[in-house]
Amino acid sequence: MAFAKTIIMDLIKKKYLSPLECFFFVVLFLHSAGTLSSDNFSSREANFTSAEQPPAPELQVKAFRTLGTGKADSSTAAINPPDGLAFTRNGLLVATDAMNHRIQIFNPCTGKHLGHAGDSGLITGLIINVISLPDDGLLVSDETANQAYRFKKATDDKVGYRLSSMPLFKEDGFMMLNGLACDAKKRIYVVDGLMGEVRRYLLPDFKPDPNWKFLAWSPDKKPVLNRSEGIAIDEKTGTLFATDEREGIIHAFSLETGQWLGKTIGRQADATGKPLGQSVFHRSVEGLAVMGDYLLAVDEGQADPAVNHPGHLLVFYLRSPALYKTGAEECRKRMESGVVDGLVGWFGYYRSPDGAAVFPGDGNSEAMVAVADQGAYQILVYFWKDVLEALQKANKEK
Repeated sequence: MAFAKTIIMDLIKKKYLSPLECFFFVVLFLHSAGTLSSDNFSSREANFTSAEQPPAPELQVKAFRTLGTGKADSSTAAINPPDGLAFTRNGLLVATDAMNHRIQIFNPCTGKHLGHAGDSGLITGLIINVISLPDDGLLVSDETANQAYRFKKATDDKVGYRLSSMPLFKEDGFMMLNGLACDAKKRIYVVDGLMGEVRRYLLPDFKPDPNWKFLAWSPDKKPVLNRSEGIAIDEKTGTLFATDEREGIIHAFSLETGQWLGKTIGRQADATGKPLGQSVFHRSVEGLAVMGDYLLAVDEGQADPAVNHPGHLLVFYLRSPALYKTGAEECRKRMESGVVDGLVGWFGYYRSPDGAAVFPGDGNSEAMVAVADQGAYQILVYFWKDVLEALQKANKEK
């Protein structure tokens, strides 16, 4: 990523980073790019031209709030850079601040920075994902130390959260511990991005679930997932979605058994899981989130200004019969015939987006969607009602 090289050199010149932090920063951007060189994407270079957009209507949605300083530093409200995002039960937004080894806490409604949790003494590697736990605590994944940190809600509101235990999963043999999710039954899902595996743990002790048999293997015994991180759950259908960043595809699994369902979103695949045709994602598919009947998926785009292909947030309708027929070719054909289905829209222009999070709304705060833009060192927050209105307008125009 060209912009990553510029940023790293700038940080070294300004002495913002120690040698060890420089190493972590390189790892972070390799993570952001799916740890891939351009050669890894040779089969997908024809997906989009520099001027081409996703094969769905562009939704006219504007962020009502931008969080972060937009700078790669360690100032109080900086997010250097943002990656994982999560909303708390009462609508606060927490974000991983990888290079500063902390979790930043914001009130997206007011825009106020409320504080942070963690520091370099507690968090040793790159924290890249965070989820809100049923007890109002936080679970944070560390991709380089291959462990997770549990923070409990502090009684002192000025502190916010306190590290509550020794690191979790450290002895569980993870090779790249990154994606996190929690379902309605309070079961925790943890992604090993390198192994293409999702493990399930039971609260309150974070013990492995003996009933979980994740079968991410195709009939010919090859792994289905190839560099995974993004994960989301559709409770209505009992489906777990996991990304395959390298191939620009989202795979569907049974939430109860872990069985691969042989279904994909964003790109077609054969019966063995081998990708076919073109992906609707320009490069990596990153963060995932489910909001009601919609799956939101981050298209990282390409940060190189010379290429001029920003990232976007793609919106899929989960109840559509065309959900699992959303490869680029299928979506283009529907668009040409005036039909919008499956992939129903997209919005946002980001330098290098990664995490996404949703808040369903409550009596005090409206429903919201947040997207982490690593390249801009900022988080953009949208009202969900604005997204729904834009979807209705786009469908009427078609």
